[in-house]
Amino acid sequence: MRPLRATVLTPPGTGAIGVVRLQGEQTIQHFNTFFQPASGRPLSETDGDRLRYGHFTCDGEVIDDIIATCLKSGGEETVDISAHGGVRIIERILLALAGIGAIVEEHPTTRSAWPAASMLEREALEAILMAKTKRAVCFAAAQRRLLPEAIGRLANAVVSDPSGVRRELQAIAERYSAARLLIEGLNIAVVGPPNAGKSTLMNRWVGREAAVVSPQPGTTLDWVTHDVEVAGFPVTLIDTAGGRDAIDELERRAIAAGRGQASRADVRLLLLDSSRNPGPADWTFVDAIRADAKCLVVLNKGDLPGTWTLSELKRLQSETRGEPIRVSAQTGRGMDDLFARILQTAGTHQLADHSPAWFTRRQFDEAAKVIETLAKPEISQGPANFARLIHGDSCDIEIGEDIIEVR
Repeated sequence: MRPLRATVLTPPGTGAIGVVRLQGEQTIQHFNTFFQPASGRPLSETDGDRLRYGHFTCDGEVIDDIIATCLKSGGEETVDISAHGGVRIIERILLALAGIGAIVEEHPTTRSAWPAASMLEREALEAILMAKTKRAVCFAAAQRRLLPEAIGRLANAVVSDPSGVRRELQAIAERYSAARLLIEGLNIAVVGPPNAGKSTLMNRWVGREAAVVSPQPGTTLDWVTHDVEVAGFPVTLIDTAGGRDAIDELERRAIAAGRGQASRADVRLLLLDSSRNPGPADWTFVDAIRADAKCLVVLNKGDLPGTWTLSELKRLQSETRGEPIRVSAQTGRGMDDLFARILQTAGTHQLADHSPAWFTRRQFDEAAKVIETLAKPEISQGPANFARLIHGDSCDIEIGEDIIEVR
């Protein structure tokens, strides 16, 4: 009896369409426990190669609108589930299928269909599939060549110049965080008191009216996300609910959820209104980010007459250890300066696209082992660790006097 298996056929990451293949014994019967067909008729074996529209449901909740296709593959039942390509939608479908015992298999496009000469090349191919911007794709494609060349050169110099090799490895490691953000993207949360202009800033950034704007405080009752791009880096903007005293349980929960999102963001923007005198709510936010190195203070509404006194501005600068960024979300003034400060705060400015950089945790950890080895008098295992950087743990290594050979 073939076990039930669920495999994602589309590349990882966000896309227009995501396809999950369900395959094994009694596939159609299992699928129908989740399928709510628009026609009212469950999927059957006689529907082979015909598209059926409906909803994928779990525990009475509609997860997504889907198109299902019944196929015959190697004599066993197969159903392809085509859903919207959001990462969370595909994850929820897989979790639902795993809940009935389906085995979730590794993505075939990256592990088998794309041949790779080494672990490093496979990781570069996977990064290309994950990339959300042109810059990220070009970076991952360049690393496919740059990293093996750099590792090979350093491995051959490890005996003659271990100190120099160690310094260069450390320089490559310094680019890791920025490289990871280029491939995976970074989250930026906009926080601040009500009516500071958070939604207006979001709309300016996205380039359309993505959030409702109103002079009435508390318009945003939940956190909202939108995907944008800054200097080639994929960015998820998180617009949070204001921090006023909530008038009901729903708003309290929305504010708490927004704070949770903000705490996990790579960069936080504290947006304050420069057109009105700061009140207790403003200073409460300032006090909360006093020791937050990843938070930038932004004085918004620069198109209106400023009302902050010199002493208030000095206090703000003193308590946040930096010059606030002045912008007008309404007109767009100061946005370029804001983008530059964000990239600097996130550390993305350290990335040189045409220099080698670790871009996976495995690479970073393996390189750390090499650096640690080079700090010791005995460095005979240095070349072997270099080989593992390229090929992973399953490589057969022969170490010569200066050269490594991998079979």
